[in-house]
Amino acid sequence: MAAWGTITMGRMAIGRMDEWPAWQRWGALVLAWALYIGGFWLLFATHGLAVRGLALLVLLAGLLLLVYASKAVLNERVRSIDRWQMRAALPAFLVYILLALYVLPLVDQITTPWLKAAAALSPMAPLLFVAWVMVRYVNRCDEMERRQQLEAAGVAVLVVGLLGMSLGLLSAAKLVVIDGTFALLMVLPALAVVYGLACVLAKWRHRAR
Repeated sequence: MAAWGTITMGRMAIGRMDEWPAWQRWGALVLAWALYIGGFWLLFATHGLAVRGLALLVLLAGLLLLVYASKAVLNERVRSIDRWQMRAALPAFLVYILLALYVLPLVDQITTPWLKAAAALSPMAPLLFVAWVMVRYVNRCDEMERRQQLEAAGVAVLVVGLLGMSLGLLSAAKLVVIDGTFALLMVLPALAVVYGLACVLAKWRHRAR
């Protein structure tokens, strides 16, 4: 009972993060990014199962904290629709990481073409589910939020597209050497990061008005 009460109080405290002093809210945001990036680095820089399991927990904790902290720095509280998005998207993201870590490395050992293609494309299943979650989330937002989401998506496409074109031109001029497979794999994560930052900037601009 005591442990459950502690967990409940912790959830209430993080749910009211918008009431924290500014330095605490910004500190939580920095900590969230540190956990998120550090968890990713540990996942792909190590091969031990125990360390990778710990890294996955750190990554998910960073993602969860990032949702609350990014809202809190805008003096907003996480709503029921935001909690629904987390409950739906985080397990799918977990499945994606597990498939990328433990299924993709087995592709080279598969000789049957259709099985090889299925294994290679298996991480797309949870990503498609996350895309459906995002579409449903945007459809349940109000008109102003939909406009902000649309602006952020446009900014993300332009920034990543221009960056990709710039790297392609530099590669054609033999000034940089780019791994094409790695570049393609980084397109979606880059879009997600720029999209998230653009959403925050769009909300800041709206509040400034």
